[in-house]
Amino acid sequence: MRCVRVWFHKTGPIRYISHLDLMRTMTRAIRRSRIPLWYTEGFNPHPYMTFALPLSLGMQSECESMDIRIEGEMTNDEICLALQGVMPEGIAITAVKDPVLDPKYIAFARFSVSFENAADPYGLCEQVETMLSGESLIVQKLGKKGHKKVMKEIDLLQSLQSYALRMGGDTLILELTLPAGSANNVNPSLLCDEILKLDPAAYYVITRKQLLTQDMEVFA
Repeated sequence: MRCVRVWFHKTGPIRYISHLDLMRTMTRAIRRSRIPLWYTEGFNPHPYMTFALPLSLGMQSECESMDIRIEGEMTNDEICLALQGVMPEGIAITAVKDPVLDPKYIAFARFSVSFENAADPYGLCEQVETMLSGESLIVQKLGKKGHKKVMKEIDLLQSLQSYALRMGGDTLILELTLPAGSANNVNPSLLCDEILKLDPAAYYVITRKQLLTQDMEVFA
C-alpha cells in the first residue's frame, strides 16, 4: 500500500458542487477507473481520500490535490491515464505524483479574479487600485469563538500579501495572494464583494492558481 497525490483542475459549472459532492464524484470515478484503491479496515470500510484545502463553493482551481492510497504495482503514470478517462466535464487530471509536503504546511494561496460586465472597466480598475493602496479595508468575517461561530472584523489589506491589476480587453483581472490553511484562511470573495460595491453591474469568477508554504514555496 502506498499514498499518491492526484493533481487536478476544477473549472466551469462543476465549481458549484459542494465538497461532499466532489468526494462522491471522485470516489465513483476511481471505482470506474479500476485503480486498486486501499480501503480502511473495520465494520464500515471506506476508501482513504483526503483533499489538501477544500475549495469554497463557486470557486475554480488549477491546483487541486487529492491523496489516495493504492495497493498493487500500478505506476503513477498508469493511475493518471486511468483517471483521465473517467472524469466528468470540468475536472481534468493533470498529474499523479508521490506526495512531498503535508497539507499542514500550506500557508498562502494565489488567486486570479476576473471581473466581467463592469459598466466602466477602466474606471473600476482605477477605483480598485485606490482601494488596495489605502491604509485599511475593514470587513466582517465569520469566525469561531470556542465552539460558537461569530462575526469578527478583519483588515483585508493587512492580510493581502501581494496583488496586481491588469486589463484583458474589457475584463479587469486581479491577481492576489492571501493567507490560506488551517491556521488562518481569508476567502478572496470578501475582497471581491467589496469591489462589487464600486460597480454593482459587474460579477466575478475566482480561480485558485497555487497553494504556497510559509516560505512562499509551491505546495507539492
